[in-house]
Amino acid sequence: MEIIFWNKKVDNFIDDLDDLTISRVRHCLRLLAEYGHLLDMPDSKSLGKGLLELRTQGKIRVRVLYIFHKNRAYVIHGFVKKAWKISLKDISYARRIQKEVMDLA
Repeated sequence: MEIIFWNKKVDNFIDDLDDLTISRVRHCLRLLAEYGHLLDMPDSKSLGKGLLELRTQGKIRVRVLYIFHKNRAYVIHGFVKKAWKISLKDISYARRIQKEVMDLA
């Protein structure tokens, strides 16, 4: 499956991580490319309404939010998870970007 990074912000976020965490994120992205919609826990989890998260494990827990649209996976947001629940700020931002992607012709 083709993976599209929606903006440079997500690319920069991943590039700014330490080497071990970058390799874990890239591993999850390879799994997403290979398995697409079939990717499930523990690597991917639905957040509802078409928004999903790639989940890395380890000392630094990174979440990369993505959606599917027209047989592509769009990576729309990434952050280091510090609390049990994903912040409303991160979810709101991802929902706004999700709407932008879904409005594409």
